[in-house]
Amino acid sequence: MQTDKLTIENVISEKIKAGKKKFGAEFEIMLLEILGLQKLLIPEPEQQDREIPLTRWNDYHPDPSVPALRMLVFRKDENGFADVITRRGNRILIKEKEYFAWRNRMQNDLG
Repeated sequence: MQTDKLTIENVISEKIKAGKKKFGAEFEIMLLEILGLQKLLIPEPEQQDREIPLTRWNDYHPDPSVPALRMLVFRKDENGFADVITRRGNRILIKEKEYFAWRNRMQNDLG
């Protein structure tokens, strides 16, 4: 069963109001501190490495543009971009995690 976001926000708001009434005005601050500490204990899930079709890259990320990606693919042997792409038939797929690692390497090399 899934509950919509508005319903969850309303339940949280009601619970905070009830807690303030019972335990005082500092209840909300204490609750936020506890939730922040709890979040530190839970490891963030590792992002799955998506393979995004080159032509659909801008549906997920604002840059680089598709023509710029095509130029990177064209010069893949010169710029190390070969590790970032895979091919399935005629389709070129960009490995998202490898792209950002490649971009960080390039930025570190330049600056």
